[in-house]
Amino acid sequence: MILWEYRNYFPPNYESAFLTGRRDSLVGVYGAAFYLHLLSAPVALLLGGWLLFSGPRSRHTTLHQISGRIQAMLVLCLLVPSGLVMASQALAGPIAGSGFASLAFATGGSMIVAVIEARHGRRSSHRRWATRCFILLASPLLLRMVTGATIVLDIESAFTYRLNAWLSWLIPLGIHQGWLVLRRFNRKPLSRKSARKESFA
Repeated sequence: MILWEYRNYFPPNYESAFLTGRRDSLVGVYGAAFYLHLLSAPVALLLGGWLLFSGPRSRHTTLHQISGRIQAMLVLCLLVPSGLVMASQALAGPIAGSGFASLAFATGGSMIVAVIEARHGRRSSHRRWATRCFILLASPLLLRMVTGATIVLDIESAFTYRLNAWLSWLIPLGIHQGWLVLRRFNRKPLSRKSARKESFA
């Protein structure tokens, strides 16, 4: 459904929901960032899904590594910079914009750590940071769903948009972190030999 909305962006339909009132701003740096974001985000998300699927499977190691490099370039060179530019002109003002900018920094940061951990062969840590990055990449889907729900329920406002700009990524990330803590807490104590094996799993 989100991709279906792209018909309003190529060419731009200034009567559509997101582009209303943006005729003057969809030019220059912001216009370039907008279209870079539109084109890179779905590819990065699909690649992220493939990487989560292929990571534990040794027969996909080479393809996984190549895909990971492409994913890192997409996120760090296109998605994060364009997201920061778009955040500077976010609807509902600087509070929403700071939420989207924080999301961009968190996404880029988690990607950088995931790459570093992969290069050092720390697979478990790499997997955790890559999963965080994927959650952050997917959070705009939740943003759109919640925004649609507020429209249907007739409670859409600048306040709900600002709230959504933060909670749409903080809540999924918090749930994931809580699950990791519970998993670690419920895990049975490992022997020294088992713990060594686990660290390389």
